[in-house]
Amino acid sequence: MTSKTDNFQTQPWPVVRNAVLTTLSLHRPHTVYGFIEVDVTRAITLINQYRRELRVAVTLHAFVAYCLTQAAQKYPVMHTFRHGKSLIRFDDIDLATAIDRRMPDGHRMAVGYTFRAAQAKSLATINWELRAATNADLSQDPLVKLRRRFARLPWFVRSWFAWRMKRNPHLLKRINGTIGLTNLQSPGTPGTFWGLPTNVFTCTIAIGGIADRDGRKMLCLSAGVDHAITDGLTLSRFTAAFAALLQSAAGLDEAFVTETRALLVAERGAPETAP
Repeated sequence: MTSKTDNFQTQPWPVVRNAVLTTLSLHRPHTVYGFIEVDVTRAITLINQYRRELRVAVTLHAFVAYCLTQAAQKYPVMHTFRHGKSLIRFDDIDLATAIDRRMPDGHRMAVGYTFRAAQAKSLATINWELRAATNADLSQDPLVKLRRRFARLPWFVRSWFAWRMKRNPHLLKRINGTIGLTNLQSPGTPGTFWGLPTNVFTCTIAIGGIADRDGRKMLCLSAGVDHAITDGLTLSRFTAAFAALLQSAAGLDEAFVTETRALLVAERGAPETAP
């Protein structure tokens, strides 16, 4: 009898992944999921138009984030949490997401980012904030440094902290936010592609692929919602409001162009020129 040894390679466990494992442990056990395709043809046309016109990054990620916070403002149960025998609804919608950022050595890494009081921000502001966060120098980012220190803590310390955060919405809001958005799009993402997001909050949305349906651009979205806090009919109404904002290209208007131009002028320190 002969034995066979598989060929393999080993590498050290990335310590920073410990922070990811801690976040995953916050997943709500009563999460239910829903899936939808939304026609974003008009939105994508305008995003491409404004990219050329303004010569600045305009992202679908920022657009979906804006529409999500506006819909959640209409249905505040989506950012309501249980705390003991009470329900806590925060006035501000702090939208937690992940962005792809370049490290000083050139490789890219997903980093958590939170838009604070996002319900009060225009699409131009959210898009600009996302642009700045994506281009920031990670070596000097205090949140990245904190994440690395946290990842090096013993597992029982991280588990205790997660236990506290899961039971204290105020702590969850300060560290992460009140609603989640994850973007699964990247070059080569299949058109019909959905993801099941880890649901740390009462509601988390995942952006999937964009399918071509007879010339229409259909965005695949999935939602994870804590069934202990809300029911299916409320989720259905919230989804309808969210989809309506996406289909109408909410926020992608002349006000967006005007505000973005003003932000460009402030960044460059030069007088505005006619387009």
